[in-house]
Amino acid sequence: MAVGWALVGRLGLALLDRWEWAAVPLVLMGQAGIVINLILMVLNLLPLPPLDGGRVLAGMVPPRMAYALARIEPYGLLILVALLATGLLGRLLSPPFTALYDAITGWFGLNF
Repeated sequence: MAVGWALVGRLGLALLDRWEWAAVPLVLMGQAGIVINLILMVLNLLPLPPLDGGRVLAGMVPPRMAYALARIEPYGLLILVALLATGLLGRLLSPPFTALYDAITGWFGLNF
């Protein structure tokens, strides 16, 4: 979905010379859409059991470890809130988010 927002931003850049009143909101909307979708994607891929990343991890580890991960699942939301409250969530999400954002905006020529 971030690619769709990148195309919206690219459309805004194409219109920048003629219709600045319409182009600037398109570029900003494209950037905001990319940011929101990438944050949701990176957050969902955290290897924490209630999230999709936890399910992927449980499928990749041996059965005994998968069972241990399944037992953590009821506390996953509390762990996520604790990571958010301590500021560790931002530190965990920042590197993959930044790499993906730079790659997408660079690929579509949206990095200013």
